[in-house]
Amino acid sequence: MSVANPMISKVRELHAYGSETATYTGVAIKSLALVGIVTASALITWVMGYATPVTAMVTSIMGFITALAISFRPTWAGFLSPLYAILEGMFLAAVSAIFAKTYHGIVVNAVMITFGIAISSALIYARGYVKVNEGFMRAVFMATLGIAITYIIEFILSFFGIRIPQIHQGGIVGIVFSLVVIAVATLNLFVDYENISQSVRQGLPKDYEWFCAFGLLVTLIWLYIEVLNLLRKLKEE
Repeated sequence: MSVANPMISKVRELHAYGSETATYTGVAIKSLALVGIVTASALITWVMGYATPVTAMVTSIMGFITALAISFRPTWAGFLSPLYAILEGMFLAAVSAIFAKTYHGIVVNAVMITFGIAISSALIYARGYVKVNEGFMRAVFMATLGIAITYIIEFILSFFGIRIPQIHQGGIVGIVFSLVVIAVATLNLFVDYENISQSVRQGLPKDYEWFCAFGLLVTLIWLYIEVLNLLRKLKEE
């Protein structure tokens, strides 16, 4: 059982038998569909002039609520995942616009690097160069949890006007922190691929292809945001 990405691992806990089972092709098509929806949503938001800080704040909250609903009710993924993709597309457009105003070309570079990492990690996993076993998953889970706790603590401290020094700045500490987070996000991709592989091998119902695609999208969005942050820090050097 996976411990690193509950969005996908929860599928196996809710195993049910259906007339059709999930396939790699089905997951791939649905993953591409969600990425396409994110891209279209982001472009429309950008072109229509809605890529603002307010949009980022509202869609981040709505996207988080939608993600929670899907994680607790995987059977809802079929109709909620596209909604999540639309919200995240709007969110990414708003965040990217903020960065693009100050750092020319940063968005295109972040997109290319993100897809480069995703494709490379998929090829590495497919060739079996990385063995995703229980120990690997546990280590990735602990690293992800540590990052999450760091962000939560910083969020709470921000209400008191306190910021964790240096991790968001362009110095060596901030750059190293971003590299570590990107590495952990990349490792989560390997766990996602393994969870999808196990889900297909165990013959989960075809409806859960949406849930698997959703889990992968969550990691890709996280990776993109962290890559964007790293490029911003490098430009500040």
